[in-house]
Amino acid sequence: MSTASYVLSDSHHSERFTPETQERVRKAARDLGYVRNRAARSLRLGKSRTVALFHDAPLDRFVERFQLRASRRLSEHDHQLVSVAIADGDISPINKLIRAGACDTAIVAFSRPGIAQVLKTQPEALIPTLLVGGEPGGKGYDHVVINEREGVSCTLTTLAETGRSSVAFAGQLPTREECELDPRWEMYRDFQASHARTPQLLFTSSPFIGDVFRAALEALQTTSSLPDAVYCASDRTAIGLMLAAQSLHIDVPNDIAVVGTGNSAESLDMDPSLSSLGLDTSEIDDIMRHFWHRIDGTADASQIPVPWKLFSRGSTSN
Repeated sequence: MSTASYVLSDSHHSERFTPETQERVRKAARDLGYVRNRAARSLRLGKSRTVALFHDAPLDRFVERFQLRASRRLSEHDHQLVSVAIADGDISPINKLIRAGACDTAIVAFSRPGIAQVLKTQPEALIPTLLVGGEPGGKGYDHVVINEREGVSCTLTTLAETGRSSVAFAGQLPTREECELDPRWEMYRDFQASHARTPQLLFTSSPFIGDVFRAALEALQTTSSLPDAVYCASDRTAIGLMLAAQSLHIDVPNDIAVVGTGNSAESLDMDPSLSSLGLDTSEIDDIMRHFWHRIDGTADASQIPVPWKLFSRGSTSN
């Protein structure tokens, strides 16, 4: 292998050459318009350098944000992130793609029931795999453990402390039956019960923004008593609710406060900006820094605890 090959491949062997030599090689490559042949390198190493991100369809705003940050971090190490949407809860493509060698590494970002199903069908990780959310389990998995219950409790407590005594819930699933199986509804319901308050499901709908808007519009027009605040299972649900409220001249936050889940980029684009429960960018970067050490073989599988925090913005401040 030549000096140029060692340097341009970012091999650890390049360390035997002085920084000046490495820079001369890279400058010459830039001047000649050299582009690394990823396919040839993958064949030589026997690795695709591809990380598959498996997620529910449609793409949740939190997962979308995670995808963007993860892709940036992985590209720094010459790896590509490929998004694979899983429809109707059918997780069979995951093991098929992994067993076919389509990816060297996987990130699985499903709802909690989806994570549980993955662990049931594949108790031991076949390749380095990062599970985002859900309950820890399985063997050989890295697991981002998000303390959602504590985050939901903190959010509802904060709303109560600011005088919001009547807090309803808005779901992200098509039917009431499905919504009542959502862990976020369960967390909300348990908190309300522990404080002698009656849980109220204002509405639930599929996560498509048009469906959310129509469901929220109907709920706001027909409810006998408008709640002081609504905790929403997703930012998309919260955004649809805010748009419906504005169309009915219901003031957010003076008439009704709104909190979403996911801390998506869109939460900052709303007027007023959307308060949301979730992770911040630096925490996602920390997760990916840890997982990179798993990918390059310098760390063992582990649990990664992260806080689920409330980012208070205009939709709850009056």
